[in-house]
Amino acid sequence: MDYRKKIEYGDRIFARLTMKGRTVVEFMINQVADMTQLIGELRHLTYGVYGLARLYIRNQTKGWSEERPLMLYSPERPSNPLFTPSGHVAATPSYSPFSVSPAPHMAFPWETH
Repeated sequence: MDYRKKIEYGDRIFARLTMKGRTVVEFMINQVADMTQLIGELRHLTYGVYGLARLYIRNQTKGWSEERPLMLYSPERPSNPLFTPSGHVAATPSYSPFSVSPAPHMAFPWETH
């Protein structure tokens, strides 16, 4: 990663995660202060998904973007992964930020005031 490409709290960030050319999740966020928090949000949204993915990040506030690989691990490798070993789609995660309430997560200090 280029260290000049920083993320600060309040930056408008677009992230898209794809596996084998298929979008697994994409979202906009402005409540992360660094790359670690962004990756944490991605892992939260893709819980249960296993495999090598491609992450595209665009910081619209600062005007930069980058693409990089990201390995997703599940606590236990699922018996029905997103892709079978032959590369066929086995299941599609049913994620929709508008219809599914997010799983509980630790609140950040700025979320409690």
